[in-house]
Amino acid sequence: MNKAVKSSIINSVCCYTPRFLFEPILKDLLGNENIDSSYRCENFMQFLNALKNANIQNQQTVIVLDRCEMLECEQITVFAKLQELVQSYQLCVILVSQVSPAKFNDDFAYIPVVFEQYNSTELGEILLLDCPTDWNTDFYKNFLNVFIGSFCGSCRDLIELKHLANIVFSKYIEPIKDGSCVESNQNLLYRKIIPTIQCLSNSVYLGTSIDSLDSLSNIKSKFEMLALDLPYYAKYFLIAAYIASFNLPKYDRRLFVKGSDKRKKRFNTKNSKKTENTTSDLVGPKIFSLDRLLAIFYAIIDENTNMTANLLAQVNTLADLGLLVRLGDGKLDTPKYKCSVSYDCVNNIARTVKFNINKYLIDSN
Repeated sequence: MNKAVKSSIINSVCCYTPRFLFEPILKDLLGNENIDSSYRCENFMQFLNALKNANIQNQQTVIVLDRCEMLECEQITVFAKLQELVQSYQLCVILVSQVSPAKFNDDFAYIPVVFEQYNSTELGEILLLDCPTDWNTDFYKNFLNVFIGSFCGSCRDLIELKHLANIVFSKYIEPIKDGSCVESNQNLLYRKIIPTIQCLSNSVYLGTSIDSLDSLSNIKSKFEMLALDLPYYAKYFLIAAYIASFNLPKYDRRLFVKGSDKRKKRFNTKNSKKTENTTSDLVGPKIFSLDRLLAIFYAIIDENTNMTANLLAQVNTLADLGLLVRLGDGKLDTPKYKCSVSYDCVNNIARTVKFNINKYLIDSN
């Protein structure tokens, strides 16, 4: 009968000295009772001798080194050859890394196993496994459809998405718990969480950690204070970016081309399509090109301004501050961006330059 497989899983980030790398592996494989509390394993030779003395050749053993790119090249090399050094074909070393295998030294043989990034459908299936037991699966699935559409473009980290889903869902079910809404009224529930989604999106773009809903207001105030201190033209760039993110390109001509004022007014009446606006707010900001941003910028500013390198650099400054999200690898002819500020934030900025942004937002009421 085969004995149980012994294993050791090590987070390489914590192994900043050889001792913190070798000793935890020995304790996992050999057991604390077989290692003296005063034992110190300071180098690889001591580690190798300990494994040989433990006679693990006849035991199925697995060592997993997560985030192995944090280790030194010499350490990665010796672990890759550990099976040969210990002379055990039942020993397996698995190196887990977020870095491409091409970045590693090819002095050792390895079998690369590439795990592709989850798509939105797969993320939804995984998050559905965490459905609260006191809520219907279909109800939680409908919530996830909106949640993934809002955050999938800006965050693909599964642990972070689980954390954000818990926060948003607690806000999503508040109207049901206080009796102001029923489960079947999904449109009202979606509208209730729009401010929460927008504020959480800002925190994701800024790389800010949120522990609970109580910290949302603090992040929102800091974010808006940062935006209000922008230079004059940078404010107009941010306003133009918000319009580009939340309006479809097909409306640009009707909104900004001279002589189309009558048509523009029809888009801002209460009889316009509210469904499109609700969906746009929930899905979040859409991608726009630099060319479209500049076109809207010149359409909304009331003065003649020549495009200079200093003026164009303000777009990069907005991206560096996290107010815009720069997409792509920078090698494209036309850069792509997303606006990461909320409506309340950009509306306050617009007031400082006496600009009515509601006139240029489709279905804004």
